[in-house]
Amino acid sequence: MLNRIPAWAVLALASLAPLAQAAPSYPDKPVTLVIPFPPGGTSDVVGRQLAMQLGEELGGTFVVNNKAGASSTIGATFVARAPKDGYTLLLSSGSTFTVTPHLMTKISYTLDDFAPVSAVATVPFAFVVKKDFAAQTVAEYAAYAKAHPGKVNNATNGLGSMVHLLGELAATGMGVEVTQVHYKGAAPATVDMIGGVVDSNVEALTSAVPNVRAGQYRALAVLSAQRQPLLPDVPTFAELGYPDVVGETWYAVFAPAGTPAPVIERLNAALRKITASEQFVRTMQQIGNQPRSSSPAELRDITQRESQRWGALIEKLKIPPVQ
Repeated sequence: MLNRIPAWAVLALASLAPLAQAAPSYPDKPVTLVIPFPPGGTSDVVGRQLAMQLGEELGGTFVVNNKAGASSTIGATFVARAPKDGYTLLLSSGSTFTVTPHLMTKISYTLDDFAPVSAVATVPFAFVVKKDFAAQTVAEYAAYAKAHPGKVNNATNGLGSMVHLLGELAATGMGVEVTQVHYKGAAPATVDMIGGVVDSNVEALTSAVPNVRAGQYRALAVLSAQRQPLLPDVPTFAELGYPDVVGETWYAVFAPAGTPAPVIERLNAALRKITASEQFVRTMQQIGNQPRSSSPAELRDITQRESQRWGALIEKLKIPPVQ
């Protein structure tokens, strides 16, 4: 005579079955990694490298879909509304959740619409000046700006952009007043830096390093907590006596909220392995980025802390909404 299994045990085992099956079978169809920026930029390099290595690591197909526009909100909204199955992911920049929500009045997502998966890379920045600018050091820049309040021009990638906020962070940290000149993106700002039209700029190392090495302009400091290997002789603001001038942005992978926990765990484990791999490290270093990883909980905490920080600066500076 067969032993009977209690009904409650049958139900318990049945409830665990989908969880046990979800991760091993994932992915069993193509996964779309949405990049909310145009093709060809740094985000594209990061996203396509991740897609290739995720496919190799998880034995599936990962395809990139660039959905640019509206300060990354078009792509983010698309992912927030996607099925909660792990087959549509977002490669977010930090500003998608930490800056844009404070500046856009018509935004249709919040952090709660997403399940954090893992951070993947950090983007360091350098504070640069035109090659014939009078100041040779940060201290000299601060002294010059104080002697000429409002007369020093600092380029940004646009009103409310991360570069704008980092420029304001540098200025307030040095205790100086500068005139922020807002461009429509990084490329025109860099062109005018090279041409000497503006005095200074905060640039991602991706664009700063080759131009500094070519003598197009000079780097006075980096905004990261430590010196950068690509600019080893350039000090940090912190070591120069400006401890509040520390800032960067980052890239991270998010899924729609409600995506099964085993899928998130499988993706997180894969991303942790990938970001530690020699191939990914080399690719990031070539473009001035630093590999990074996190747990889903750590990514949520990072995002919330950064949102509070940049939101407070936006409020302090009374930066108007962009729409």
